[in-house]
Amino acid sequence: MGFVFFCATGILLGRFWPENLLISLHLVLAVSFLSAAISFWLYRIGNYKLFAMTLAIFLIASSTFSTVFRNQRLQMEVAQLNKLKYNSYEALVNTIPEKRKKSLRLELGIIGVRTDSGWVSIDAKALISIPLDASIIPEPGDHIVVKGQLWEPKGPLNPEEFDYKQYLWNKGIAVTGYAADGTFAVFTKDRNNWKPGLCSMHVSQWADKLFRANIQDDRSYGLVKAMLLGRRDDLRSDQIDDYTTSGTVHILSVSGMHVAMIFLVISFLLSWMKRLRGGKYLYLFMVTSMLIFYSLVTGFPPSVQRATVMCIVLVIAEVFGKKHNSVNTLGVSAFLILLLDPMALYDVGFQLSYLAMLGIFLFYKQLEDLWRPSNWLLLKTWQITALSFAAQLATFPLSIYYFHQFPFYFWLVNPFVILFTNALLPAAMVLLFVSLFPLHFAQVAINWIVQACAYMTNFSAGVPKSLPGFLVDNLYLDKIEIVMLYLILFFVWYMFDSRLFRWAKLISLSILLFVIYAFSTSLQTYLTPTAMFHAVPKHTVITFKKGNTIYVSSNEEFARDTNSYNFFIKNYAIKEGVLRRIFVNSQNSGTVDGIYFRENENGKLLGWMGKTIYVGSKIESKHALDYQMLTNTKYAVSSNLKISGRPIFLLGGDVRKRTGDRWKEVIMQNNHAFHDLQSSGALSLR
Repeated sequence: MGFVFFCATGILLGRFWPENLLISLHLVLAVSFLSAAISFWLYRIGNYKLFAMTLAIFLIASSTFSTVFRNQRLQMEVAQLNKLKYNSYEALVNTIPEKRKKSLRLELGIIGVRTDSGWVSIDAKALISIPLDASIIPEPGDHIVVKGQLWEPKGPLNPEEFDYKQYLWNKGIAVTGYAADGTFAVFTKDRNNWKPGLCSMHVSQWADKLFRANIQDDRSYGLVKAMLLGRRDDLRSDQIDDYTTSGTVHILSVSGMHVAMIFLVISFLLSWMKRLRGGKYLYLFMVTSMLIFYSLVTGFPPSVQRATVMCIVLVIAEVFGKKHNSVNTLGVSAFLILLLDPMALYDVGFQLSYLAMLGIFLFYKQLEDLWRPSNWLLLKTWQITALSFAAQLATFPLSIYYFHQFPFYFWLVNPFVILFTNALLPAAMVLLFVSLFPLHFAQVAINWIVQACAYMTNFSAGVPKSLPGFLVDNLYLDKIEIVMLYLILFFVWYMFDSRLFRWAKLISLSILLFVIYAFSTSLQTYLTPTAMFHAVPKHTVITFKKGNTIYVSSNEEFARDTNSYNFFIKNYAIKEGVLRRIFVNSQNSGTVDGIYFRENENGKLLGWMGKTIYVGSKIESKHALDYQMLTNTKYAVSSNLKISGRPIFLLGGDVRKRTGDRWKEVIMQNNHAFHDLQSSGALSLR
C-alpha cells in the first residue's frame, strides 16, 4: 500500500506538471535512475530506513516522469494531426462496437492519414461514431479507411459540467470523429486474431452470441451481458434506473466483485485437488486458467485485470503457504495496474472498486461482530448485509462527490442481489462451458437457472422504487469535505483496530470541524445570489439562483429538453444548493423574486441586481444595456450598430458558426466587447 501511495503521489504531480519545464523533466528522470541505484545499494548493505526513503523518492519521480511523458506524447499526436492537411485516414479497430441511442462507437488505432502528397504514418488512438444502421459494421481487428477528418473533443463549457475531453484523455484518446454510412471501407484480410487483446474480444463476442441464443427475456439477457461481458448496450434505461436507485448499479459493470465470486466458486469446487500428491500445483494451474478464461470472456477490461491479478496473488500465497495481508494483496494489484497504466488512477471505476474492497477488508469484521444471531439464515443474511455496509461505508463520500445521490435502501436490496448474483455468475459461466459439448439436457437445465436468477435479480433491484424516499439526491460534497470524511473513517478504523479508544476525542473533534465547515460553506452558498449565461448547444439559457431556487430563462425547446438540463446545468445547480427550479416565461412577466422580466416581439428584457440584459434576434437600441445576447440565426446585414451604451455582446447556443463569425466581425468593427459561449464557455453575470 505504501508503493501505491507514493506511485499515486507521482501521478498526481505529473498531471499538474507545467508544460514548459522540459529541463526539469529530464532532471526528474535523472533523479529516478539515481534514487533507484542508491536504494538498491542501501538494501544490499542492510540500511533499510534509508532504503525506504530512497525507494519512495524513486516511485514518486518515476511515476511523475511516466505521467508527463505520456501526456506530452498525446499532445504531440494532436499537434501532428492538426498540422497535416488530410482528407482520409486508415485505422485498426481495437474494440467491439458499443451501441448508443442512435450510433455505434468504435475505438481505433490510427495507422496513417492521406495528404495531397500521399500517406503519412501516424500512431494515435481515436474514438469515432458510425450510424446504428450502417450497411457495414466493423469488427475488432478490421482495418478501415475513412473519408474525413478527426478533431479534438471540446472541454467542459459550463461550471461542474462533465469533462468528456479529460475522460478520453485519461484513456489515451485525444481525438474523435464521425463516419457517415458510405464514407468508410472495411478490410479484414490483415486481421490478426491471435493478438491477446483481439483474442479476448472475439471470445467475448462468441459468449454474447451464445447468451443471446439461449436467454429469451430481453431484460435478463441485458443483465447477463452487462455482468459477464461488461457491456451495457442492451440494458433498458428503466432497468439501469432501477439498479441506480437501489444502490446496486455496481453489479452492472464487470468488477472485482464478479471476479471474486467466480474465484470463490472455482476454489471451492477444486479444493479437493490440494489433497492429492502435487495437487496444489494442479490446483494453482486450474484456478489461474479459469480466471484467465473468465477475463477473456469479459473482454479483459481494466477492472477485471486488477481483480484477476489480486485473486492470482491470493491463490499463489495459499499454494506456497505464504501469509498474505488482504490490504497488501489489494495494493499489489493496484500497484501493477498503475505501473501499466498510470492514468487508471483517475478512472472512477478504479477508485470505487478499490475503495469498496478496502472497506470490506477494514470494516467488515467489526460490523459482523456487532451481532451474532444463532439462527443460520439470520447469520448469513447479516453477514451479507455487513459486507454491503462495509463496502458502502468506504465508497459513499466519493459516490456523492461524483453522482450527487445516495440510495437509501441499499441495505435492504443488497443481500438479495448478492444472493442471486452469486448463483447467476457461476451458472452463466457453466452455460458457456456446457455449450462446447453436445449436452442438450444440461444446457436446458442450466439455462433455466440463469434466467431464473437474472429475473429475481432484476425484480429485487426494482423493489425500492415502490418505497418512499428511495433515493436521496441533490447532495454535494467538495474536495475538502471528501478528505475530512475519509480522515474520520480512518480514525474510526484505527481506534477499533488498535483498541485505543482515546482516539474517540480526535474523532469527535474531526466530526465537529466537518460539521462547522460544511454548515458555513452551505450557508454562504445559500446567501450568495448568482447568475450565469450558459453554453448549451442549440439553446439560449440564462439562470438566476437565489436561496435554494434557480430561475431559468431560455427558449421553449430547452424547457422540454431534460437531457440538456441534466448534462449542462444540473451539476452546477446541485453545487449551488438548488432544490427548486422555475422556468421564467411570458406568463410571469414583471418581477419574480428580484428578477425583472418583460417580453416583446423581438426578444425579452431581463433585470438582475442592477444589471440589464436583452435576449433577442435583433439589436436592442432603446435601452442602455449591460449585456446583449444574440439569438439571430441570420447574417447581420448592416455593419453599423446604432445602440446606447457599451454592452457586452454574447452569442447564444442557437447561433450557427458562420452566422456567429459574421456577428463577431460586425461587433469588433464597432469596438464592442463580445463573448462566444460556444467557444469560450459559460459567463458569470457580475
